[in-house]
Amino acid sequence: MSVFDWTQKKCPELAEFFEGCCNASLKFEGDQPIRHSSHNHIHLWALEWWADYHPWIDLGYRVEFVEEIFKHWRGRLKGMAPYQNRGYRLYLYEDTAPTISVVAETDVGFPYPGHPTFVAARSDIMALYVNRNWQSNFEFDGFEFSEKAILNQIDKASGSISKPTANALGLKVGALRKLIEEMGLQSRINQIRKKYKRRPAHFLEEDFLHEFQVHEQMIDPGFA
Repeated sequence: MSVFDWTQKKCPELAEFFEGCCNASLKFEGDQPIRHSSHNHIHLWALEWWADYHPWIDLGYRVEFVEEIFKHWRGRLKGMAPYQNRGYRLYLYEDTAPTISVVAETDVGFPYPGHPTFVAARSDIMALYVNRNWQSNFEFDGFEFSEKAILNQIDKASGSISKPTANALGLKVGALRKLIEEMGLQSRINQIRKKYKRRPAHFLEEDFLHEFQVHEQMIDPGFA
């Protein structure tokens, strides 16, 4: 049984997220790889959310989850321009949730700020999350955890993401903003804000720890 089929059987909600990661749009505009990553990165928040409830989401499963996504990405990358003359770099790095990204090879090289520690295996990154409670990052207090709950509350608040909105969700303001980023809701939040004639909210596109661990895989042009 494939890792996706196993996920579909055990947790359909996570499988839906899994499929979305595999089919996520990828874009490589310009010569700055940090811009590639700002479009092509995904925080694997749902993986860690469900790990709080399902013991079968262990280290081995986490690694298979990432490798399956990268397998799909590699197949799709062959149809994009950098495949012929630039190649790519695949990343799995440490953040609130493990985060995946792909950039085209450029003269810049490694794209991220901060002080990275390079690790030899993807399992080294995923091991950081074993036996860690992801929800504790946000100090939930009676919070209904869903995209719908967040979007509905922000719509009810006419697009505000300030303290009253965060408090209504049982969160602190910083935790709400971080959760929006983790869940990739930035554009949908700004659509709501536009509806109420509010200026777009600025969210960090890459929010790295000052020190963080990262696994890097370079892929040559024309890879098989």
